[in-house]
Amino acid sequence: MLFSPSIFVRVPSLRLLPVALLLAATLGGVRGGAADEPVRTVDPRPYGIDLPAGNVLPGERATVSTADNDGKPTIGRVHVRVGEGAVVMLPDGQLVARAAGRFAESDRPFEPLGKEAMLARLAEEFPGFKLKAAAATPYIYVYNTSEPFATATSRILESMLSDNRGVKAFAENQRLSVHAPEVPLVVLMFRTEDEFQKHQRMPPGVVAYYHTLSNRVVMYEESRLARGRPDLAIGQSLSTIAHEGVHQILHNIGVQQRLSVWPMWLAEGLAEYLAPTSTGKNLMWKGAGQVNDLRMFELEQYIKSRASETFDGAMIEQTVMAARLSSTGYAAAWSLVHHLAKTKRVEFAAYLREVAQIGPLSGAPDSGAPFVRSNMTLFEEHFGSDLVDQERRLVLHLKKLPYSDPFAGAPHVVAMLTSGDARRPQRTASTFHSPALAEKWLGEMLDKLDENQRSRAQSTLRVFPNRAQAEAFARQWQGGR
Repeated sequence: MLFSPSIFVRVPSLRLLPVALLLAATLGGVRGGAADEPVRTVDPRPYGIDLPAGNVLPGERATVSTADNDGKPTIGRVHVRVGEGAVVMLPDGQLVARAAGRFAESDRPFEPLGKEAMLARLAEEFPGFKLKAAAATPYIYVYNTSEPFATATSRILESMLSDNRGVKAFAENQRLSVHAPEVPLVVLMFRTEDEFQKHQRMPPGVVAYYHTLSNRVVMYEESRLARGRPDLAIGQSLSTIAHEGVHQILHNIGVQQRLSVWPMWLAEGLAEYLAPTSTGKNLMWKGAGQVNDLRMFELEQYIKSRASETFDGAMIEQTVMAARLSSTGYAAAWSLVHHLAKTKRVEFAAYLREVAQIGPLSGAPDSGAPFVRSNMTLFEEHFGSDLVDQERRLVLHLKKLPYSDPFAGAPHVVAMLTSGDARRPQRTASTFHSPALAEKWLGEMLDKLDENQRSRAQSTLRVFPNRAQAEAFARQWQGGR
C-alpha cells in the first residue's frame, strides 16, 4: 500500500525498525537535475502537490509574492516550476503548491522565519503544547510528552547535527556542498498515538516520520509495544527518532534536495548509517558510521546462512534495485552503505556526490514494479558489476564488525541437527532469537543433505533464558558433551 508520497514513513515491527515507503512519481531517469537534462513532463500529484502535470524547470531561487497558508501576503522562493505553476518555499520552510495566478515574480528578498517568529506561529497552531527552542542549534520542539522523552529526543537530534562525528561533518568529508539550515527545524512530539493519528492519519504502527512538504519530524511517545516489551520499545523509538532526524538534516543542509527521489537503498541505508543508537541502559546516539547493533541483529541470520562462503550476488542486486524495503531490507541497505563507506571511500563519495545532484521532482521512477533497474546501472558505474565478489566482501566486512546483541538477555533458541551415520554422527548447532528463524535454519540445513542422509537426520529446538546460556549449550552439544 502506498501512503502520502511526501512522507518517509517508518512502520515498526517486532523485529525492530520500520519499513519505509518512498515518493511515487511518473518521472525520468535517475540523474535528474543535471544541467544538460532535457525538459521533462511530470505529474506532481503523487508527491502530494496539487498542480496539473507540466514541464519541470528549476526554481533558480527566484522570489515571488504569494499568500501563506493563512492567506496573508508573503514573499516565497520558487523551489521548482511545474508548467505554469510552481512549488514555493514559504518563510517557515514549508513547500506549497501555487497555481498560475496565485504568485507573481518579485524583486524583494526571501527572508526565512527566525526562531522567535516561528515560536509565535507554532504557539497559535498548537495551543496547550510546550515549546522549546535549542540554544546552539536551529531546533524547535513542540511537545506534550514527558520531559524525559523530550530531553532524550533533543539530545539525539542536536548531537547528530552539531557533533564533529555528525551528519554535517560526514557530508563535508564526502566533499559535498553543505550549508546551515535556513529555517528552524521543527520537531513535533505527541504524547499518545491517538493524538498523533488525529494530526495526520497514518497506517497502524507508524511511530514517526519526516514530512518533506512541512519539513517537520513528527512522532509520539506512548506505544502499544511499550506495554509488553518496554526495552524493545525504547530502543526502537530512539532509533526511529535518529533515523528521521537524519532525513530532516540531509534535506536542510543541501545534501538531498527536497522532493528529489534517491535510490531507496541509499536514502534509507545512509540514514541508518548516520543514526546508530546504543542499546541497553545508556540509550544515546553513537556517532555516524558506528555499528548499528539493531540492524546487525536483523542481519544475523543472513550472516549465519553464509557460513559456507557461497555467494550469488542476489542480496546486493535485490537491495540496490528495490523500490520498497522490508525491515530486513533496511538492514541490508545499512550493511551495504556501511561496507562501501568504509572500504570503498573514494567510490562511495563520488557516487554520493552524483546522487546529490538529483533535483526536485526527479529521480528513479516509481512504476509500481518491485525493482528499479536504472539504480543498478548507476551503482555498477561506480562500484563495478561483479556482485558475487562484492557480496563476499560485504559478508566478510560484517563478520569483522564488533557487534553486541541488543537483546542478549531475552530468550534464545538453540537449533540442533544430527546427520551422518550412527558411528560417525555430525552435530551442527546454531543460536537464534526466535523459534521461526531457528526452524528456517534447520530447514535450510536439511535441504543441503542428500535424500538418504535427510531420512536419518534428527533435529530439535531448545529454549534458553538468554543468549549466553544458549551459546554455551550449543558449544557443549556440538562437542559431544
